[in-house]
Amino acid sequence: MTSSDLTGAGDRWIPQDEYNFIKAHVPILSVDFIPLSHDQPPRVGLIRRETYGGDYGWCVVGGAVLRNEPLLDAVDRHIRVTLGNAVEIDMEAVHPIGVIEYFTEPDIGEFYDPRKHSVAPTYFGRCGGSIRPCGEAIEFRWFQLEELPALDFGFGQQNLITRLVRARAFG
Repeated sequence: MTSSDLTGAGDRWIPQDEYNFIKAHVPILSVDFIPLSHDQPPRVGLIRRETYGGDYGWCVVGGAVLRNEPLLDAVDRHIRVTLGNAVEIDMEAVHPIGVIEYFTEPDIGEFYDPRKHSVAPTYFGRCGGSIRPCGEAIEFRWFQLEELPALDFGFGQQNLITRLVRARAFG
């Protein structure tokens, strides 16, 4: 992966001008992942990254799915390019929580990303090891459940955490 290849896609990525045309006309398939610690109760891992308009917010790990890339392979790739190759995760213990849709207009749904309309199967799972924020992540932190309401989230992703809590993934 080069410094300009933040997604770890290598030569499988669409040239920027073609990607801009596509995302202007159709939704993009993405994946989201919510890291949980091995603690009891687990803590939620979030990255701090640029969101939009020069703002920064706390977000889950995720990004676009490549052509012919299985969804869980995309999750694994995004985990590694965002949290480092030394992160430890059992991909067989990764669970779906739902499908999230990000809209380019803020009043259409719960999730907002002015860059693109995207649809993201969303997963959660336990991870640990040596986590080193890289790629788009400028920081990574583990948060206790009670700390989450005070955070500034990006893309409306505080709603993802609410769904995770409702799904009782913290037990």
